Amino acid sequence: MPDDRDTGTPAPTGLASAAVELLRVPLSGFVAERKRLAVAARDDGDDDLATAILALRKPSVAAWALNVLTAHRPDLLSELEQLGSALGDAQRSGDATALRTLGTERRSLIATLVTATVEAAAAEGASLSGAVIETVRQGLQAASADAELAAQVSSGRLTDAPTSSGAGWGGVVGGPGSPGGRSTADGSLGTWGDGDGDRSDDDDDRRRRLRARLEAAERDEEAASSASEEATAFLDESAVRRSGLQRDREDLARRLEELDADIADADREWARRQREADRAQRASDAAHEDVERLRSALED
Repeated sequence: MPDDRDTGTPAPTGLASAAVELLRVPLSGFVAERKRLAVAARDDGDDDLATAILALRKPSVAAWALNVLTAHRPDLLSELEQLGSALGDAQRSGDATALRTLGTERRSLIATLVTATVEAAAAEGASLSGAVIETVRQGLQAASADAELAAQVSSGRLTDAPTSSGAGWGGVVGGPGSPGGRSTADGSLGTWGDGDGDRSDDDDDRRRRLRARLEAAERDEEAASSASEEATAFLDESAVRRSGLQRDREDLARRLEELDADIADADREWARRQREADRAQRASDAAHEDVERLRSALED
């Protein structure tokens, strides 16, 4: 029977490290990689980690792209974190000059990050749709205004991309699911002095409607994907358990072989001892016959 274990996969050291590795693999290979990591953890004796890995769900395409960006361009993510921190300081101090300067830097950095994300995804063999690129841009814009959210993006463990509309914060494995950033009365992040307030009300309304439709479509897609992922997770869990039982059976088979060898040795030892006992009995019988014969001769 074939062995399901992948002995070439090193065991992950923890859920965070497993998530960093898993959440940036090409989405088409997510399920197989999740299974390999879980089996490696199980074979390393960490059943709890294997179960936790199997519970990890596939990231959205936008979240995956941001995780890949983190792997390819960590330098740009460091700049994003620094910018978020600087914008927060400027906002708290009410420094209008700094806000204007940082707003210009923000627009430039976001444009650079979006381009880098598209390039990083392409390097992994993926082409991002316009809707995904827009979700990435929104997530980066939200992260650029909040140092905590920027740190979550930089972790490389996103399962959902953050959105500047406030309708859905990014999910991150091993960390908080929502940032501590400031928000406006309608739930969207403040503009932080980047000039976005110059848009017309009609344009804002149109973009909000489009975002709402996009988010609804993504939720429908996620619901269908979650059902499939749950079924696959159960299948993978069964595969991991089967792998463990296979290993236990192999251990028992090796022990059985050892016991069979011990029995064979005992059989040979018993046969040798039996032959020695037979020889001793014959010698005893012969000596007894000699004694009887000599006694008979003396009586005669």
